[in-house]
Amino acid sequence: MKNLFLVLAISALTFSALSFTEGKDITAPQKSNSDTSFEMPDDVQAIVDNSCYGCHNSESKNTKGKMKLKFDKMPKMSKGKLIGKLSKISKSVTKGKMPPEKAVNKHPEMALSKDDVTTLTTWANDFSKKLSGE
Repeated sequence: MKNLFLVLAISALTFSALSFTEGKDITAPQKSNSDTSFEMPDDVQAIVDNSCYGCHNSESKNTKGKMKLKFDKMPKMSKGKLIGKLSKISKSVTKGKMPPEKAVNKHPEMALSKDDVTTLTTWANDFSKKLSGE
């Protein structure tokens, strides 16, 4: 029951954030070299721009999405925090939790294909291993 409530709450916040971002340019910032040597290949960037960044950025109206992850802040995260976020991205996408069903129902173009899921999880897992020194 608690999980259902959490999913409904996230979906409601995502839905309201998407309503506020319609018609605005919500593309993620481009790749950057920082303290953690943040790397996001173009194919991953395109998926994030399309399916994630609208809710997971510093300017989002979606408070819950913004608090969980801000893609625009990832280049400045410490290695430990970045590794944790990459792990959560991989798990959420693999389990089909992101993007939320309610958001995809309203904006079908946000849906992740199997290839998108594979691309995101491979990037997140490989980059996490690289940062860990594996």
